Amino acid sequence: MGRIYRLTSKEIDAQKTRARLSDGGGLFMQVTDWKGTVSRSWEYRFTLHGKTRSMGLGPFAKARAKDDADKPPMIGLTLKDARLRAGELRQLVEAGRDPIAERKAAKVAPDAPTVVTFADALDEYMKSPYIQKTLSSDKHRKQWRASLDLHVIPKMGTKDVATITIDDVKGVLKPIWATKTDTARRVRQRVESVFAWAIDEGCRETDNPASVKVLQIWIKNQKRAEAKNHPAIQQADLPTWFAELRSREGTAGQALAYAVLCASRSGEVRGMVFGEVDFAAKVWTIPAARMKMKKPHSVPLSDAAIAVLKALPNFEADHRNPKALVFPAPRGGEMSDMTISAVMKRMHEAKAKKGGRGWVDPNVLTTPDDPAEEPQPRPAVPHGLRSTFKDWATKRGFDNIQSELALAHNVGNEVEQRYRRTDLVEERRAMMEQFAAFCLGEEAEASKVVPLRAGVA
Repeated sequence: MGRIYRLTSKEIDAQKTRARLSDGGGLFMQVTDWKGTVSRSWEYRFTLHGKTRSMGLGPFAKARAKDDADKPPMIGLTLKDARLRAGELRQLVEAGRDPIAERKAAKVAPDAPTVVTFADALDEYMKSPYIQKTLSSDKHRKQWRASLDLHVIPKMGTKDVATITIDDVKGVLKPIWATKTDTARRVRQRVESVFAWAIDEGCRETDNPASVKVLQIWIKNQKRAEAKNHPAIQQADLPTWFAELRSREGTAGQALAYAVLCASRSGEVRGMVFGEVDFAAKVWTIPAARMKMKKPHSVPLSDAAIAVLKALPNFEADHRNPKALVFPAPRGGEMSDMTISAVMKRMHEAKAKKGGRGWVDPNVLTTPDDPAEEPQPRPAVPHGLRSTFKDWATKRGFDNIQSELALAHNVGNEVEQRYRRTDLVEERRAMMEQFAAFCLGEEAEASKVVPLRAGVA
């Protein structure tokens, strides 16, 4: 069997990335990391009748200090408790008994249904102490539940939670991943939690069909599709669309206009504070923590982008406060991604209502559930505006490195990146000024082709 009791609580706490840590004797600590959120849970692996199986034991809990004796009990098993439980299970296996089958039998009362549906599991999970503690707000619990009621229950609600497959989960996520990516990611995480509860309660064996581990290849493919398939405003339509955007009131519309002029991502703009802007140098420096590539990024600000900032209703009151949000939500705090997306959605619907297809991308089509239906052009989304900028820069003859740096992409191979000592902020300034003129419908014909193919230091 080998040495057991290999782990210490300090080692468990120190593990911040995905790993399976062995304590010996079949007891394992599963550590997962999803977007910076680290979770730890216990697993017991055993071999019976020539077949190796895994059994979830629940989440990890830190040992309680003496001063915490009067506090409510921790959710999960401490290292000591997990070892005791693993010892009990080893005795069962040595006696030829199946602990998974026995746990299932113990959970099912004589008059209880033999099938636990996903909807049943969700109902019970919402009552669990874990979710009550984690989602302490009633409003948050309702929002958490509403996303599953809308996207998951219609497709998986009546299915036996023990027999749901990875393909079933993909069938739920695929329709919303392309158009509501953030929602799809949250739904996947929540579905994974429900399955983890079902496994812990003995309603299902340990394979979690919604876990990152089993879906990682599919998720990577979706990310590749996202990069190619964000519906964009067509380049010829951008000045007209931008004029309509600027006619709208509200901070969300101003944030979207600023994002367009800077070719920036929504998250980079939503978290922006006044301390990041050097008004004298006309440069906005985004910290690494808010960048996709986790590197600081400098944006040369056009006169039009500066004008957007100075026209904000909170500018005079807040622009000298380095920690003040530039585009705060109406009730304070950071604006949500959906708030900016809603601006484009309303613009599309308004145009379609007047007669026409609205602001759509003819090159990115829907995938109908019914094969008999014709694919339709999808409405443009905020991230697609970065593709519009790239198309514009390419057609105007701007250097590829400059336009890629403007989009905060990694350019060139590792050696080229290492030897490029500058991010070409001033070289990019002329490009961003000309793009702003194009957005405002002021671009002169003579400036539409700019030969900037010079070498880069």
